[in-house]
Amino acid sequence: MRPFLEADFGTALPFYRDPDFVNLMEGDPPDEVSVEYLMRAGESMARQGFFFAIEEKETGDTIGEVCLQWMNLDRANVEPGEKVTRLPIGIWDKRLWGRGYGSEVVRRLIAYAFEVLEVDRFCAMDVKVTNTRSRALWASCGLRPVREVGDHVDFEVSKERYFKGHESIED
Repeated sequence: MRPFLEADFGTALPFYRDPDFVNLMEGDPPDEVSVEYLMRAGESMARQGFFFAIEEKETGDTIGEVCLQWMNLDRANVEPGEKVTRLPIGIWDKRLWGRGYGSEVVRRLIAYAFEVLEVDRFCAMDVKVTNTRSRALWASCGLRPVREVGDHVDFEVSKERYFKGHESIED
């Protein structure tokens, strides 16, 4: 992972026009996607947390995006003073799906959230019920479904559960 660069928005554009990718995104897909639209969305995500490009280690190619965001949805039932993050992630090229890139990124950011930011809960929100790949990713990283909202599921893991079942990022 590395900070998202302006050039990455142009790299992302063709993937945001691929129905297979767009239909798995959180929420409803945008009607029209342009570099300008992606830049506005990226700027918004960066203001809400940490916005990164995902690079393939061997080639250095930018293959996706991830944002470690401070919780911005009321339905997460955040207790007063509780620190909660959420994580939208996308591996753009479907030929790279299932190769472990997503789980590597998620595991690193979960560890960062709990061990460095000292959050109380880590969430994945608005996962489509039909998105079996994403549901399996969250479960494999220790998150559990906590609520269904229409045709979406929210997942989370608490600080207590994380520290019971995971090694430190320093190990």
